[in-house]
Amino acid sequence: MCETGKEIKLCTCVPNGIDKIVHNKKSRRFKHLRKEYTWTLAKYVGDTDFTMDGMIIFPNDSLSEDLTNESMLIVLNSRHSFDFDYEPKEGDNLQVFGPQSDFRKFLSFIYRDEKWITDYYDGFKDKTEKINYGTVAFEDKTENKND
Repeated sequence: MCETGKEIKLCTCVPNGIDKIVHNKKSRRFKHLRKEYTWTLAKYVGDTDFTMDGMIIFPNDSLSEDLTNESMLIVLNSRHSFDFDYEPKEGDNLQVFGPQSDFRKFLSFIYRDEKWITDYYDGFKDKTEKINYGTVAFEDKTENKND
């Protein structure tokens, strides 16, 4: 695997308003809100109680050169990746979203058998509840920064 020199961190430090619903009339004013990668962590709570029609949006394999299923699985399964006290539980779902300009692009991971795997829940059949959310930070891996 190619090392890009970037370390992925999942931070809960979120700019004000990232979860706001933006109405079309005001969309230009809030256009600057989501230019970074974001994540949402949810727990599986069971089958959904309602039915609806629609189309499933499937997760991607990659959002950028540094943010792929492969790189995220290495990060998630090798160390504590979150900046808050969290112990993964069976069925937890982590979704990583691209910037707002990359509408509908995301990665999805589920915690199964004591490790994170690439998988997703069907929003029409499965019910989840949000645990936390935040932004994805990229930091240089280099420890010695002498020039």
